[in-house]
Amino acid sequence: MTRLFTSCSASRSDVRRVLTTAVAAGAALAALGPIEAGGACLNCGSVSGTITVEQAFIRTDGAKNDCDVVVTLEPVGTAAPTSPDYRAAMDQKGLVFEPHVLSVPLGATVTFLNSDHEQHNVYFLDDRTGDSLDLGTWGPGISVDHTFDNPGMVITLCKLHLEMAAYVVVSPSPWFTQAEFESADEPVRFEIVDVPAGEYQLSVWHKKLKQKGGPVRINVRSETMTEVNIVITKAKYARAPR
Repeated sequence: MTRLFTSCSASRSDVRRVLTTAVAAGAALAALGPIEAGGACLNCGSVSGTITVEQAFIRTDGAKNDCDVVVTLEPVGTAAPTSPDYRAAMDQKGLVFEPHVLSVPLGATVTFLNSDHEQHNVYFLDDRTGDSLDLGTWGPGISVDHTFDNPGMVITLCKLHLEMAAYVVVSPSPWFTQAEFESADEPVRFEIVDVPAGEYQLSVWHKKLKQKGGPVRINVRSETMTEVNIVITKAKYARAPR
């Protein structure tokens, strides 16, 4: 997965894409149909589209902004491969976790660094189970590795500095992407490439907003690009119609 990071800033007005492996959908998903595309791997296709904020406000300034959204494709009826060789890093600098949101595949190892001039702690809180894990406390220039063996979102905290918080989003599959909004008024574009043909559940994570209508199923076809549109909104507006 190639990460094309850009800053989260309201100074640009164009639709933006951040990672080349993205897409998610909700009830407002509008499948526009397959588009011819050159597959980069045998019997693979691509999924792309936009994510729009509806009836909600997101903050796009500051170290703890609401810009990030993570899109995941999970195979239906078959287990996705893990990624034991995937490595990433999260730093602690200026009493802030960097990045604020880190997305990794299942099986990835993350290095937690301390680039400050004082001690820091790393403490996990599992969003789904409530389970916690204290990695410990260490001084400047020291790092600790942790392998994420369970999918889901893990809130990352520092016991020594309660204002510090970040999120590690562990994708259940290697087909995911992370994108950043410029503002709540404009959609963000995403793309997930090299996806083996088959049926997938497409889901979107945002730290405050929910995918409208919940995860959706899509079919990926060989050497085609499937275009989908997604809406994220407040939880009270996101429920799927009965």
